[in-house]
Amino acid sequence: MNFLPLLEAGAGTGSTGIAYSLLLYGALFAFMWFVLIRPQKKRQKETEALQNSIKTGDSVLLSAGIYGKVVDTVNDIVIVELGTNKSVRVPVQRAGIISKAEPDLSIVKSEEE
Repeated sequence: MNFLPLLEAGAGTGSTGIAYSLLLYGALFAFMWFVLIRPQKKRQKETEALQNSIKTGDSVLLSAGIYGKVVDTVNDIVIVELGTNKSVRVPVQRAGIISKAEPDLSIVKSEEE
């Protein structure tokens, strides 16, 4: 096969091909920005705002799945009181707090058929 006619036909579209490629890569980057990067940064800002708004007396959920009540805050450390035993106090970094939440201790009976 002779590919010379095909190469000659495509030789005149050099600058258009580069512009098209740059436009395609730009569109791909914009799509990735709006789908992946932007929402992650938004969630990170919301989490930081929540962690900075923690104060004494708030019920919190830790990243380990443990509920507790904030007793004291010192710089980046939060002292959390765990469970119903009021003598268990654990120092936790602010980054270990996922949300402000109270445990749902209501008993729900499942209906078995």
